[in-house]
Amino acid sequence: MKFIVPFCFTLMLLVLGCDKDKQEARETPPEVLPSQSAIRNPQSAIVSGHLARITESKVLRIGIKADAPPFCFVDKDGNPNGFDVELGHRLARGLGVQPVFVTVTSAERIEKLKKGEIDVIIATMTATRKRAKEVDFSLPYFQDHQSLLVKADSPIQSYRDLAGKKVAAQEGTTSIENLKTVAPDAAVVKVRSIADGFAKLNEGEAEALTGDGLQLQALRTNAADPNQYRIAGEGFSVESYVIGLPQNDSEFRARIDDILTEIWTSGVWTRIFNKWLGPESKYNLEPQFQMPVLPP
Repeated sequence: MKFIVPFCFTLMLLVLGCDKDKQEARETPPEVLPSQSAIRNPQSAIVSGHLARITESKVLRIGIKADAPPFCFVDKDGNPNGFDVELGHRLARGLGVQPVFVTVTSAERIEKLKKGEIDVIIATMTATRKRAKEVDFSLPYFQDHQSLLVKADSPIQSYRDLAGKKVAAQEGTTSIENLKTVAPDAAVVKVRSIADGFAKLNEGEAEALTGDGLQLQALRTNAADPNQYRIAGEGFSVESYVIGLPQNDSEFRARIDDILTEIWTSGVWTRIFNKWLGPESKYNLEPQFQMPVLPP
């Protein structure tokens, strides 16, 4: 008998202890118990939920350039226009919200996204490993290559002739790093915009202007006398244009990729291309791009 009493007493204490633990668990607010994912990646808890906020506000703030035709530019009526702008309209439509276009430069676009001043970047932005440390990327939606624009009578025939030559290149783009790789002895003249670089070329302060091939071709086509300029040689880089997105929000990124996939598979991308770059445009180009969408 003397063994039964201590055992029952011990059992009673265990039961009471369990009941107390359950009561404390019920009284503990759920919000003070962090999820394991938040513990592993605290940043995700800070920046997640962009899709919910955009849906609630019914506005998608899109960072675009104002001086990169035919992709993004401000027309004579002061309205944003171009391939990237139309893509932005389609993106907003897919989210069921209204687009608001915010003009950005190449140098400031990532910082504006990180600060939350814009929701996405659609501004001829190339995906790079360095940029991937600051922002996330969508599927590529276009591909171009870096090239050179020179005066028609220039001795420069390609990037192989740039040693000792002054070459204008836009800050905040991949152009400067690519130029250093293929022509390390060129003298880089940093400019704020592609239009500034074109002015340097015309004023003799640069002997060549480098940038994405289609933007250079647009400068030449839209010049008062296109015959005064020419594209020098072949392209020397691969520039895959992507939509810049806030980091660590896979739900938002997946939704953007879904909309891009629909734009591609439905033929809308081809219609946008034809309008701004293809047979309906002054450039009359053939598409040389395949969006790397996943099969159904």
